[in-house]
Amino acid sequence: MSGSILFLDLATTMGFCEGIPGEKPTSGKLRLASEGSSSAAKHGGLLAFLGTRLTAFRYRAVIYEAPRDPRHMGSKTTMNTAMMLIGMTGVVEAVCHQTGHHRVMTSDVHAIRKHLLGYRPQTGDAKREVIAKLRTLGFDPADDNEADAIAGWLHASATLEPRCATNTSPMFYRT
Repeated sequence: MSGSILFLDLATTMGFCEGIPGEKPTSGKLRLASEGSSSAAKHGGLLAFLGTRLTAFRYRAVIYEAPRDPRHMGSKTTMNTAMMLIGMTGVVEAVCHQTGHHRVMTSDVHAIRKHLLGYRPQTGDAKREVIAKLRTLGFDPADDNEADAIAGWLHASATLEPRCATNTSPMFYRT
């Protein structure tokens, strides 16, 4: 996996996508803890996943979607959810440090969506539009968590390896 990028969409059901820029990545989703579990259980699930993965594989970069400030999200999230997500970033940073993965980065959801779609979608339509766009590019995400991870990986790949970027503009579609 050397040369691979690992992208994480941190949430209770986490999306992940990994691969070498310019090649077809592998993606999936993982429920970190059962419904109603504590933040500690969710952090523990993330710790177990990353501990295993980052010990077994060497990644060029580990990138995760930066958590959003809940004060700017209206009623879409709670302070408890925001604190849980912020805690997850600490888990990612710590496990990366302990396993020698020192290129750890964040990516903004708006930058990811603008890269993929070419514009910033309306909030209520964003997840549906991301999934639809990914399907036109040959991906088949199981849900929005996996879709966000694939979109993030495409953005990260284009940022780190511009010559290997997936063309997301309709100008590049094959007919």
